[in-house]
Amino acid sequence: MRKVLIVLAIIAAVAFANSFRLENPVFIGGGTDDKLQYDDGSSHWLTWGGLYRGVWFDTQDFLPGSNGLECDNTEYWFYHHAERPWDTSDFYAELWNGGASAPIAELDKATLTATHNSAVYSNYATAIDTEQNFWAFVNTEMSAGGWPSLLGDNTPNTTDHSFFSDDFIVWEPWIITGSVASDYFVMASGTIIPDTTGALDAASWGTIKGLYR
Repeated sequence: MRKVLIVLAIIAAVAFANSFRLENPVFIGGGTDDKLQYDDGSSHWLTWGGLYRGVWFDTQDFLPGSNGLECDNTEYWFYHHAERPWDTSDFYAELWNGGASAPIAELDKATLTATHNSAVYSNYATAIDTEQNFWAFVNTEMSAGGWPSLLGDNTPNTTDHSFFSDDFIVWEPWIITGSVASDYFVMASGTIIPDTTGALDAASWGTIKGLYR
């Protein structure tokens, strides 16, 4: 148990060292019925830790019994802070299938340009069908230091969903406080593919999470 605590402490220290807390948190807002969003809508941190930073989605968190998403777009929020300048605004937005341990199969990769504190979309001319478990993440290979910096909330989730990696093999949870990851501002929009009939609850994961801030 002691070894586990030491490992978690090291991971948390690494994440914190490559993150910067905003003086004035910015409220962006919660999800909608067609948006999958784990963050609570209030940005408190920017982070440049990890060559890859992204969110693992499980569609059953949003619609029990579902088996995928007809994904129309993925959405990313960045923050350019004067004390933490970027060496580039360009990045790769990637969409992959894969479970909690790592992305497994690439579905799309697009070159995009980050903008300060506003949504950047990777739009798909034809919706891409994902599996129940999939990833949307930022690939910062064009930068020498993990830029552009991604926004995140300050609320640990009940399950780790935001991860970073330098080698694409080991994905570590983005832990700022506590023992469970807070969440990057990375969202996915589209139509959830159900296994059974039923409607998506109007309260998104992010809205539920916001109740416990």
